[in-house]
Amino acid sequence: FFATAQMKPPEVLQRLYDQKKFGQKTGEGFYVWTDGKPQKPDPGAAIVPPDLPDRLMLALVNEAIAVLREQIVDDADLVDAGVIFGAGFAPFRGGPIQYARARGIAEIVARLEEFAEVYGPRFTPDSGWQLLQ
Repeated sequence: FFATAQMKPPEVLQRLYDQKKFGQKTGEGFYVWTDGKPQKPDPGAAIVPPDLPDRLMLALVNEAIAVLREQIVDDADLVDAGVIFGAGFAPFRGGPIQYARARGIAEIVARLEEFAEVYGPRFTPDSGWQLLQ
């Protein structure tokens, strides 16, 4: 899959590969395997970053704006319907573009810019946000 020099596997996968930790086959990988079963940590002990919901939601909303800007779909209502019916977006939110309008476009763009500084360019606000203002 990562045949070209430009496409490198994520660092965590490369490290596991280099250490020959191939999962169940070797007894170690993402988990330690005992008697054919992964020994997973208690999910209650997981620390969820407070910005995680926004990072997940706003990445999707930003992509919905890109779909609209690129005219992959004719209008915002169809983008919303497609994401609701095709990807299971919460219907009571009205779709990602309706969600963005309700939350506030300026607020979302500012939050995406903040994330782009912290987490990298994948959060750069799409230029299509101007279409909604």
